[in-house]
Formats: sequence, C-alpha cells, structure tokens
Amino acid sequence: MENKTKEADDQASELRKLLDEVENGQEVTNLEETTHQRKEAEADTEKKSNRDLNIDILNLPPRKEVHGSTKTHTRLKMSNPSKRFITVAVLLVVLFVVMFYFWGEELLDVVENM
Repeated sequence: MENKTKEADDQASELRKLLDEVENGQEVTNLEETTHQRKEAEADTEKKSNRDLNIDILNLPPRKEVHGSTKTHTRLKMSNPSKRFITVAVLLVVLFVVMFYFWGEELLDVVENM
C-alpha cells in the first residue's frame, strides 16, 4: 500500500513539473527522460526501505540502557485527612497574619497577659 502512495506522489510530481514547463513556455521534456527519472526514484525508495528492514537484532543495546534513563517526576500521595489538616493549618496562619496586621500591639499584650 505504501508503494502505491509513493507511485501516486511520483506521478503527481511529474505532472506538476510538466505543467510548470508548459505554463512557462518551455518545451516538454522527453518522456524517456521522465520515465528514467521515475525509475531512479523508485530504485532509491526501494534501497531506503531495504535499509530500514535490515536491522541487526543481535547488535541492539539492552532494553535497560535504552529505557533506563527516563526521568520520572516524584509523586507525593496525600490522603484526604492530611489534605484537610494542611488546609486548616494554612487558613489559621493566614488568620493570625491578618489579625496581627490589624491588632498587632494589642494582640501581643493579650498573649503576654495570659
């Protein structure tokens, strides 16, 4: 199927070249030259596909070397009670900061007198 699409692409590119030459006022090149070019292109694609298929399986690196270097993010799992505790603690800290901003000196005096 892949060869059919490549042939269609090659034919389409040849037709585009011919149309460009006709539109520019140049003579159309010989059909023999275009067929020769097409045969060369097909031979090149066959060489590339053969090169891709000829992978030496015995000389591949171990899977550990290939996939071992992936960096994973550290995940922190928290249960709902711990999330609730942290939320309440943060809200209390924010409340104390706001209270200190408005009643700074008075709040310190109240804490010292306890």
